Amino acid sequence: MKITCFYGSYPDMGYIYLKPSEFSTKNLESENELAQHINIHQISIPYLTDPNIASSLDKMSVAAHTFEADYENGYDTEYGNDMDDDGYITGIELNLQLDRFVDLMKNQAFKVIRTEWRSTEFHLITLDHWENVFQSNNVIYKLNNQEDAFVIVQLEEPEKLGYHYTDKEDRKPIALFKALISSRNDIYPIDYLLKPEFVIIKDIGPFHS
Repeated sequence: MKITCFYGSYPDMGYIYLKPSEFSTKNLESENELAQHINIHQISIPYLTDPNIASSLDKMSVAAHTFEADYENGYDTEYGNDMDDDGYITGIELNLQLDRFVDLMKNQAFKVIRTEWRSTEFHLITLDHWENVFQSNNVIYKLNNQEDAFVIVQLEEPEKLGYHYTDKEDRKPIALFKALISSRNDIYPIDYLLKPEFVIIKDIGPFHS
């Protein structure tokens, strides 16, 4: 899984590529400071099997609408998120502070977990620490009506994140991504998700394709 973190100017920005991208980070290797912050030989994305996750998912509410349909109606996002024509999220742009990114890597917060939910085998890809992913007040959104891919989001009060609306009618919670749930290995390949391709670069803006 490819994740970039650009730090040094406010705010620190990140981008999570949930599926393989044509954008190559090879041209950034000379600038990548990853080894300055973490032992790169200790970086891994664990693969687990956990049949008990379904009970945690069942404690969360499942939104009636798709993630795309509820955008700017039920929630806002920090920045732009890329989707394909079928509503599958391909990438997430987010605030990603350097210290937080290093903490997530060191503690192997990024995991791929095989489980069964709703009588279907899914892989759940965590994007935060376990306790933040499986909070019962998080919300699960289907990405389309095929119901073969979902996201878990935390709906946070905008003021806690520094967002202030001049018109109260425009005020909505901010959706913070905590996990992807997918049965579509063709769209979200497991081999790709298990390969850490992490980039840390200072003093340039976010860049992705």
